[in-house]
Amino acid sequence: MNVFIAGLAAVYLAVAVPALASADSAPGTAAQLFAAGRFDSAATAYERVLAAHPGDPDASLNLGAIRLYENDLAAAEPLLRAASVAQPSNRRPGALLSELERRRAEAARSSQVANGETTVPFVYAEPLPVVRAEVNGTPVNLIVDTGGTLDLDPSVVARLGIPTQEAGSGIFAGGMRAPMRKAMLHELVLGGATAFDVPVSVLPARGSELFAGAHIDGIVGTTVFERFLVTIDYPKARLVLRPRSAEVSARFESEAKAAGATIVPCWLVGDHFVFADARVDAAPDGLFLFDSGLAGGGLMATRALIDAAGITLDEAHAATGIGGGGAVQVVPFVARRVAVGQAQQSDVQGSFTPEGSPLSIFPFTAWGAISHDFLKHYAYTVDFDAMRIVLE
Repeated sequence: MNVFIAGLAAVYLAVAVPALASADSAPGTAAQLFAAGRFDSAATAYERVLAAHPGDPDASLNLGAIRLYENDLAAAEPLLRAASVAQPSNRRPGALLSELERRRAEAARSSQVANGETTVPFVYAEPLPVVRAEVNGTPVNLIVDTGGTLDLDPSVVARLGIPTQEAGSGIFAGGMRAPMRKAMLHELVLGGATAFDVPVSVLPARGSELFAGAHIDGIVGTTVFERFLVTIDYPKARLVLRPRSAEVSARFESEAKAAGATIVPCWLVGDHFVFADARVDAAPDGLFLFDSGLAGGGLMATRALIDAAGITLDEAHAATGIGGGGAVQVVPFVARRVAVGQAQQSDVQGSFTPEGSPLSIFPFTAWGAISHDFLKHYAYTVDFDAMRIVLE
């Protein structure tokens, strides 16, 4: 059995999310809360530290990181700049400021949605959604993967004559590394939605073997979806794209709440990693990456989650998975219960990669990733204005 792991696509080391060097040196419980991924409580604790010790560099840095994760760029910037001045040898403030500027640049780029809303039908719904799009006027098939950016196969980029640049290396499923390149598209069209001047990662599209008779040209993910208010509507086999604005967000959130949807806070880390709390079996609540690109499973687990949840690995059925860095060993398991707020699913197929996990690069504890076989029961939205995940 082969398991395709489109998600957990990469940490682009040229603009990396560096490992946390200073969290344990910050005062008391604030550092512990941050390291545990308890961002709301950590923010309150760091505010107390700064009230007592104005300019404390670790408090400024980690509170600035939390505000960036919340997409509050105005609050994050002065904190991160203060940390950068106070700790000139620490690379982390500069990396976070680079991500802040990336988000500002993306917000300033032009995007439009005809008639206020557009839908794009899935070409395939299983084992992962695939949609038809156009890149610079050329039709392509793209896997929908919230654990990715906009990734195109080198053959597509070469055919379009788009110049590329080196972009460092990426960390993929199983902790594997692979070299990457980057480019810039003039436009990406999804139904009646158009995004102009779109950054693209260039790396091999490895998903064609999952879809008989279809060629897969790449992945469309979070760095595109953050320009819009996008719903991956699995039950109706479609993407729904709306313009992104505070007004559209408020209306959407109100309607979702009235419809009884599950709505939970989320955080955007780096350029495409969306985290939210979830619970698996006997383990306590913790942070999970919401990465829809795991074919044949709904959960990827770290060793810590396997141990805390009391999960039994099915070693007899270990298989080979395909990640962005190539082949990786995958050991299956079944989680009895996975819950995101009030949204719950039983007997969720999961996978564990004993060779390593890319989640180890984050400066906080991440239990694993919530993926396709859980999300496919819902219309799944990440609202980057309200910073909420909505499951309807």
